[in-house]
Amino acid sequence: MRLLIFVAVIIGIAVVFGLVYGISALVDRKRGGSSRGSATQGRGPRTKTVAPDDDPEFLRNVARKLAEQEFNKNVEPGSNPDLKPGEPGSNPGEPGSNQGE
Repeated sequence: MRLLIFVAVIIGIAVVFGLVYGISALVDRKRGGSSRGSATQGRGPRTKTVAPDDDPEFLRNVARKLAEQEFNKNVEPGSNPDLKPGEPGSNPGEPGSNQGE
């Protein structure tokens, strides 16, 4: 008796899956899909997904921001970053600097 119930349940599940597959295939054909491979081909134009870390512009912006942050960490407040160390005027308050005059 148990074996008969088990077989009936398996057959019932197979019938339900068959009906769902058949109905979905009919709906797909009415929408204009092909009978085979429509799920993998898709509909409409294909789009290429680009992750932010693959986008060259994003990478350039990140590199630029990191370079600016690193530059700002290395530059002392009040100093002129355009002057090289040792040039007159590179340190405020030293003789020969034009700042504060």
